Order: sequence, then C-alpha cells, then structure tokens
Amino acid sequence: MHEHTPNFDTLPGMVYGLKQQVSELTTKIENLLNLKPQALPDEQRFYGDKELAAYLNCTIQTVSRQKKAGKIPFHRYGRKYYYLRSEIDSAFKGRV
Repeated sequence: MHEHTPNFDTLPGMVYGLKQQVSELTTKIENLLNLKPQALPDEQRFYGDKELAAYLNCTIQTVSRQKKAGKIPFHRYGRKYYYLRSEIDSAFKGRV
C-alpha cells in the first residue's frame, strides 16, 4: 500500500498533521497582514501637485507655473507629475 494513502489507522495522524500545518500557515498569514509599511524618510517622499503646494505654502497654480518654467524638478508618470522632496529642497536651497 502507498504510504500517502490514508487508512483507518493512519487517518487520525494525518488529520492532526494537516491541522498543525493549517495553524502554522494561518499564523504566518496573520503576521504578514499585520505588518505595517515602514515610512520613508521625509527627504525620500514623493509629493503630488497638491501636497507640494501645501509643503511650499503656495497654490497649485504656482507649482504649475514653476514646473513649466523649469524651476521645480519633477518626475512624470503617465499624466501625473511627482516631486521628490530632496530634489525640491535642493532646488529651493538658499531661497526664502
């Protein structure tokens, strides 16, 4: 008889083994679901137009004008623009 084929004598042990494995998997999945993403340091954060305007204490229109004038470094993904805080800080270093 094949060793993996359950019979009356081996069935309880196989069920117990499966319950242990399911319990271990459940614990691992719960631990993965409870992981909190680590926050990036502020200088590595990306901002959208609205967040950048709030960070610079200006309007979204000012951000747009500065971007078009080439005074604000940006990254484009599709139709959206993103700004890396460290690049913004470097671009405005020394300005008040």
